[in-house]
Amino acid sequence: MKYNRFVNLLLNILRIGLGGFFLITGLQKLAGMNETADFLTRSRILPAFFSFPLACIGLAMELVVAFCLLTRRSYRGATVWGVVMCGTFVLLYFQAWMRGLELSCNCLGSMHEITNYPFDTGMRLLLLGAMLLLFWDSRRPAPTFMKLRKYKFEDF
Repeated sequence: MKYNRFVNLLLNILRIGLGGFFLITGLQKLAGMNETADFLTRSRILPAFFSFPLACIGLAMELVVAFCLLTRRSYRGATVWGVVMCGTFVLLYFQAWMRGLELSCNCLGSMHEITNYPFDTGMRLLLLGAMLLLFWDSRRPAPTFMKLRKYKFEDF
């Protein structure tokens, strides 16, 4: 019983921490929206005219995931979108590393030149792992505080 409480406490701390992290980085990206669009342009995956709309979609996803994690509303959906978002970041960094691109990004709360791709990709993998842990947590049945009745309609 104490073990379950401890695990739930750690998962709640992780959920609130990731929600706060996504909220802070989302607000910082909101202030520097052009930098995020420039990062997507420099990664040369899609044509340049897709960069700004894609940056807006990514920012909206980040803020919605942050809100949902902090309030635990639509928790399962928020963790799915968080896994998709973190997985996309990992793939984006990995392909830039393999292609030898020199990028700078407004990621993880600061604008910086990416010089150590293994470290930056590893940080994104840790973030993806944390989101996968929260996704696993969202799949567990939530405790209920009400007595549920089971109705049998066999008599009708």
